[in-house]
Amino acid sequence: MTTPTMEQPWPLRVMLKHFQDWVGRLGQAWVAGEISKIRSAGSQTFFTLRDEQGDLSADVMVHPRKFADLPRAPAEGDRVILLVSVQVTKQTRILLRASEIHLAGVGDLLAEIERRRQLLAQEGLFAPHRKRRRPLIPRAVGVVTGRDSDALKDVRRIATARFPSVRLEVREVAVQGRSAVTQVKTALAELEAHPDVDVIIVTRGGGSLEDLLPFSDEGLIRAVAAMLTPVISAIGHEADRPILDDIADARAATPTHAATLAVPDVAEVVADLAGLRARMRALMAARVGHERRLLDSWRLRKVLQDPAAILRDRKDELMRSRSRLVPAMDRHLARCRVDVGSLDLQLRALSPQATLDRGYALVMSPDGALVRESPPPGSQVHIRVQGGQFDATVDDVEGATDG
Repeated sequence: MTTPTMEQPWPLRVMLKHFQDWVGRLGQAWVAGEISKIRSAGSQTFFTLRDEQGDLSADVMVHPRKFADLPRAPAEGDRVILLVSVQVTKQTRILLRASEIHLAGVGDLLAEIERRRQLLAQEGLFAPHRKRRRPLIPRAVGVVTGRDSDALKDVRRIATARFPSVRLEVREVAVQGRSAVTQVKTALAELEAHPDVDVIIVTRGGGSLEDLLPFSDEGLIRAVAAMLTPVISAIGHEADRPILDDIADARAATPTHAATLAVPDVAEVVADLAGLRARMRALMAARVGHERRLLDSWRLRKVLQDPAAILRDRKDELMRSRSRLVPAMDRHLARCRVDVGSLDLQLRALSPQATLDRGYALVMSPDGALVRESPPPGSQVHIRVQGGQFDATVDDVEGATDG
């Protein structure tokens, strides 16, 4: 196979032939989806196979004899399982040629729902900490239900009986079939954006497993998981519960049960308020009594009855301290005088004047330095004696040594 280049490009038929050969190597594969737009052309039956979780689809061709082993002929909306090979038509469209076709039974549907449930559970979407708390008294209750349904009548009857002033924001939508998921998601988005809706009920009056498939749709489940407003699921199917029951913040077995979860009983609210009011009064009375007793105990204290008493007590204590302090100070001063006298005698005994008084003289040079060695003859000295001081000239030096 030569590689096409700008100089030697493939003709379109060659490229499509290679593409067909590559697709042909895929072989056969089992696929599942939902039938729509079923039609016959010649000896073949054609229909569109729609993916249940997305907007993808593909054309399928099957010979009618393949329906012989089915309990009935396939119809639009049926979920089927096919063994197909892939072909590319001349119009460059993908065509699935089915060699086997099976209607998906209840067991297959249950297995698919359970697989999806496990996948979402592993992501933690059903964890208890994600459950949102329902309000005690909602300003408005959103209701997503079928058109003119008995479920809505039950919710309205119970809600108004429990709380006559309750306000319902109702969105009537398709609750089964192909458009159910889109309509339910749109209704939920509208109620989530409503400023007064504090809780939302999603309800319908039961149905077959096939009828309830929209409430196990992965897109719908993820939309509910992303909401901030609490959601109550009341689909009413005990045996094969849809995944909405797991993601919802509360599950109700019936629409009437959902109404009791969303709306409080006004009589119970009044009784609870009366009980709370009585408890508050009792607590306040106990607190006031405690504070009154505490105040009385303070009023009986001597310091509040005779505030001057504390000053008198402190005055007496101050006088006693003063009477002890004065003698102590006198004794301390006497000891200090004795110590100062002793130090004065010591200083006098060690002073230069005491030396002069004993008959000694101090000889200093003209600059005031004490002369410690014999000065040379002719030097001027200053002499200080007990009775005064005078200057002198050195005429002779005794005991001097030469150089």
